[in-house]
Amino acid sequence: MEIIIGRYQQTRQLCVVKDGKSKLYGQSGSVPMDVSRQHISLSPAGGGKWKIKNLNERNVTFVNGIAIESKVISEKDKVELGNSHFLFPWNAIQDPKVETVDIRPLKRIWEEYDEQRMENQIAERKFNAARSATGIITMLAIACSLLLGHGPIYIILYALAIGISVIFTIQAYTKSSEMPRRQRERNKRFQQRYVCPKCGHFMGFQDYDVLVQNGACPYCKTKYKI
Repeated sequence: MEIIIGRYQQTRQLCVVKDGKSKLYGQSGSVPMDVSRQHISLSPAGGGKWKIKNLNERNVTFVNGIAIESKVISEKDKVELGNSHFLFPWNAIQDPKVETVDIRPLKRIWEEYDEQRMENQIAERKFNAARSATGIITMLAIACSLLLGHGPIYIILYALAIGISVIFTIQAYTKSSEMPRRQRERNKRFQQRYVCPKCGHFMGFQDYDVLVQNGACPYCKTKYKI
């Protein structure tokens, strides 16, 4: 592996070509004009050492203040490019560290929310069924009173049917007011917990498996560790 280092002509930044890919380092205008576009090369020499070499006989390179053409050095050595002694930053050739964040705890949070959501859907179905039963019982009570007459037994049965209908109605009304409030509270707790561990943004009402497939936070771009 050979790394080519020089001045990027358009912005006068340090240009590092590594594995066929170019990377600019530093601010615009930071590299003097006496640093050529292909000034030196660095290649691994083993044991943490590098072989530095001028790529053109007109290039001037200093190692620890001494002009060189080719030399084996380490990252402890001071490398300067050009007669203006531009200090070469060793971290320009280092690969940037990819920051990751562990999102595995979010799996349990999603599973709890998903389970509560399913329970809520079941409760809604039961509520709708009970509401339908209330109407049926009321209709049956009226039908019984009309068909069977107004004797004491029928009056008691009619009153019992009406009572059951009233109880169902009260329960249905109570549940109809409680269910949306409980769901709102669940959603609020979920939005507070189902967040990116790095930036704290809510990850949305999406399955944990979808987060894994995305691979990174859409807000801070930190990659996921799973």
